[in-house]
Amino acid sequence: MTGGLARRYALALQELAREVGSPTETGEELAAVAAAFEDPRLRAVVLNPAVDAGARRKVVAGVVDGIGLSPRVGNLVRLLADRDRLILLSQISQAYDDLVDAELGRSRVRIRSAAPLGPAEKAELAELAKRLVGAKDVVVTTEVDAELLGGVVLDAGGTVWDGSVRTQLARIAKEMAGSGA
Repeated sequence: MTGGLARRYALALQELAREVGSPTETGEELAAVAAAFEDPRLRAVVLNPAVDAGARRKVVAGVVDGIGLSPRVGNLVRLLADRDRLILLSQISQAYDDLVDAELGRSRVRIRSAAPLGPAEKAELAELAKRLVGAKDVVVTTEVDAELLGGVVLDAGGTVWDGSVRTQLARIAKEMAGSGA
């Protein structure tokens, strides 16, 4: 879970994004800059109190300018750097996504499959996920997990629907072991 401070920054950014009508774009920008600051080499500089604060702010400004962030996201990142709170950036991004998703009636769903999904399969699973979670819209991320052997696993907010062959085989093995067969 994200902390209260991260949520307060996310709320403020959501309000600014709402004013200009770009909550989704702002979330994408925030996620991109948060991912950039997850780089271990960059973190070693911008989060290191042994590095001069002016030098750290310069590096942050270079990253913000290099990514080409909107003023509202760029100003947030600079503010976090000024207050030595860049460590909160990924938490703020997650809290922001949660707030916007709630406002838009949207859920995030992760689909794992044994093989890559085609567009039709992905669309069908997205529709299924909408019905399962009762959301107006879903944001789907997919990943391939060969250990599943076949089928899919849907994860929506911690609720998991497991239709994988691996789980079905494990269930059959357990039933057979329990019946003494």
